[in-house]
Amino acid sequence: MPDGPPAAVLAAFGAGRHQVTGLSDVPDGNANWLISGDSGPLVLRRHHAEATPAGLTWEHTVLRHLARAGWTVPEPVGELTGYQGHWYGLNRYVPGQPARPEGPGEQAQRGRTLARLHVALRELGDRIGPRPGWRPQHTHTTVLTGLDWDASVRALAASSPRLAGWAAAAAASARDALDAAGANALPVTVVHGDFAEWNMHYTGGRLTGVIDFELAHLDSRPFELAMARAYRAPAAAAAYRAELDQLGWPLSPLEESAAEPVYRAVRVGLAAWPMEQGRRTGRFDRGAIERQLSRSGTPPP
Repeated sequence: MPDGPPAAVLAAFGAGRHQVTGLSDVPDGNANWLISGDSGPLVLRRHHAEATPAGLTWEHTVLRHLARAGWTVPEPVGELTGYQGHWYGLNRYVPGQPARPEGPGEQAQRGRTLARLHVALRELGDRIGPRPGWRPQHTHTTVLTGLDWDASVRALAASSPRLAGWAAAAAASARDALDAAGANALPVTVVHGDFAEWNMHYTGGRLTGVIDFELAHLDSRPFELAMARAYRAPAAAAAYRAELDQLGWPLSPLEESAAEPVYRAVRVGLAAWPMEQGRRTGRFDRGAIERQLSRSGTPPP
């Protein structure tokens, strides 16, 4: 559990006299506290140190758009507050818990919900543009513009030439596959970015809300399916496609044919995160890098 939030932050949100309960803490990442008060439960979130006001404001625009459309999401309450290198925000509390393990029924519910989410967000991307610091997966090895892939490969080579060679080969192979599929023409929309089972909340078997839009940005629907782990949730993938058909926005032939190349690119992109961390700290999590590269479709050297 995280330590209590700074008193100055609580005071800035007018929550200094409220009951505060720690919910979660990720080292060097986000922390969340439940704020109990007269206005109902809220969640105070400390964003990771690399979060920027521009990126968080974009995310908050998405959340407010969904809340106005009737979705139960962590809608922002008030403005961001900065304190000692971190940004804090107060959000609506989303009740319930994830279904763990997720059964076929919950998988299908997740797929249908994702389809409806995409339809709800379909027109928003044209209005708000790309999230600052982000780009679609099929346009580059990494979705974050701040990740220096080439520098990370060079730094990894000093620690493990074999692993660095594998990463470089996987990136080149993924790019070739994307080019062959014509992925440069993939349409983009606002995606959740991590529509996995742990971000769906249920109460008594009933879906009560969707959380954690930290990775939301403009990207392709095949990217969303890859990040939603659709490869291990066949009922979710089938329900997603069926619901899209019913809603009048089915996946196009290009999106279907690009699904596998985008999945391979996503795996390389996910390897880029621990590689960048290793470049910055000098300590590479080789296991994490290998796990992603082993699913990229490029065999190890």
